[in-house]
Amino acid sequence: MGVFRHENAAARPFRDTQQQGKRSRISISDQISTSRFLPEPDSVCLHRSPLRNDGMGLLNSDQRKLELVVQSGLLLAKNLDLQAIVQAATDAGLELCGAQFGALFYNVIDDQGERYSLYTLSGVAREKFAKFPMPRNTDVFAATFEGTGIVRSADITKDPRYGHNAPFKGMPDGHLPVRSYLAVPVKASSGEVLGGLFYGHEQVGIFERDCEDLLGAVAAQAAAAIENVRLREQLTRKIADLEKSKLNLMNVAGHVAALAAIVESSDDVILSKDLQGRITSWNQAAAQILGFTKEEMIGRPIFDLVPEHLHEEEKAILGRIRNGEKLENYETLRLTKDGRTLHVDLGISPIRDSSGAVVGASSIVRDLTRRKNIEKALIQAEKLAAAGRMAATIAHEINNPLEAVLNLVFLIRSNAANSSQVLAYAEDAETELVRIAHLARQTLGFYREHSAVALISISTLVADVLRIYGPRCKTIGIRVKTSLNSEARLVLRTGEMMQAISNLIINAIYAMPDGGDLNVTVDDLVQEDGPAVRLSIKDTGCGIPYHDHARIFEPFFTTRHTIGTGIGLFIARQFVEGHGGTIEFETSTDPSEHGTCFSIVLPQQTVYADVLPESQLKTSARS
Repeated sequence: MGVFRHENAAARPFRDTQQQGKRSRISISDQISTSRFLPEPDSVCLHRSPLRNDGMGLLNSDQRKLELVVQSGLLLAKNLDLQAIVQAATDAGLELCGAQFGALFYNVIDDQGERYSLYTLSGVAREKFAKFPMPRNTDVFAATFEGTGIVRSADITKDPRYGHNAPFKGMPDGHLPVRSYLAVPVKASSGEVLGGLFYGHEQVGIFERDCEDLLGAVAAQAAAAIENVRLREQLTRKIADLEKSKLNLMNVAGHVAALAAIVESSDDVILSKDLQGRITSWNQAAAQILGFTKEEMIGRPIFDLVPEHLHEEEKAILGRIRNGEKLENYETLRLTKDGRTLHVDLGISPIRDSSGAVVGASSIVRDLTRRKNIEKALIQAEKLAAAGRMAATIAHEINNPLEAVLNLVFLIRSNAANSSQVLAYAEDAETELVRIAHLARQTLGFYREHSAVALISISTLVADVLRIYGPRCKTIGIRVKTSLNSEARLVLRTGEMMQAISNLIINAIYAMPDGGDLNVTVDDLVQEDGPAVRLSIKDTGCGIPYHDHARIFEPFFTTRHTIGTGIGLFIARQFVEGHGGTIEFETSTDPSEHGTCFSIVLPQQTVYADVLPESQLKTSARS
């Protein structure tokens, strides 16, 4: 049979049992590596050799093929570059089978897991194939690409499988002239088809039976090398993924540590609980504010921190958490270890696991007790301030009629000999005292002021006010000029309107301490919404500075800090607007023409027209 000399390889000869008496063939197993086979003379296949035509030439040719298979196996086994591997396999196959040209088409999986096809060539320039599409799974190529077997044809153009597939129905124009054809699938140990070795020659009958065995060995070696490269690449990717995962874990660990530090250093209570309300985490602020240590609270129910009357509220909160809802700015109460009740603001968010299911809740509890105490103090201070403002308002409202009474008493004393004049002054004083009593009762809330509503003209009210303040104007040199041209009677709260007019007159008097002119005018006018009455009070005082214009109607704003309360104009505007009217002013500080003019415009149909009973309207009309 033959002799093996071991050189890290394995090979075996066999005779073709189907062709007895004819020449033998050499078969190379898939595991052949680096052994040298020395066959006996009668077992050597005799065929044409490019080197010699005698038996020794055939022997050398077979040895050369075995050596090529072994060298190819060694080269493929130690190479880690996929392109180099497939090129070496293609070149080895070309030399082994005596092909004119050959190619290896193979699949590659990229980093994204996508598969695409590449090819290597041997015996022909790449440009010869560049313009042709990749081979398809046609009838000729099917056995190779599906891995069902080797295809060898002495003349492929005569093969019954040839020329049935569109669009070319055979080889396209310009294709290399292929007659002899040999194709071997390159299959992985798993059975996956990795690609195929394809060889051709322009002459017929080039590839013999032993070429199938030789190329089968090369295909097996190439498959093993490709698998090794794939495994190495997979391992490399896995190592890279592990390194990336390790880095991510380190980053996550860093973030977790940072978050834990933030939670521990927070000034707010931060805790977590499961869906049954059992506490699972507890930060330092929780221990400081609520008084319980972490060891005391982990595993205890959240209800231990909730006042008993709010337990149902906490159950409702847990129900909302189970539904995946969040709570923000929720004010409630919590208990401390020493029994105190804290006002707190809750922010609660559901905690989800990797699948998205709610497994608990995290709570941020902000202590509002100090803020609530400050709010209470502010409310109390506001109440005191309101009481002070009310006292100032009452004092201001009472002071004007009291001042009028004092003026009338002075006039009574000055005109004691004139009994009729004294009687008139006394009646006016009585009227002012009635106003004071009315203000007192109104302040105490004994009755509403509907009884003070009357049908009266603005001219009459102005005349009454000027009769009180006229003597004072005369004393300090103020010349009073009146033009009371309106006799229209309006339904007014006389006390309020008397107070508003008095405030404007008093302000005008204070604006002219060295005397001046006071012009008071009442006239009718027609507006878009109906007839109205306008009262104008103009003085020749110093005027109001521009920077005070926006504030003169503010309560407690005054430029007379020694004698003013700052609520006169504020009250006047409230009274006027309460009647449905408006109050405006014009002023100038120009040295050549200074002074201020306040104008009150009241609709003849005031908002109190429906308040006065019809009987009183008739009585007022007769009077």
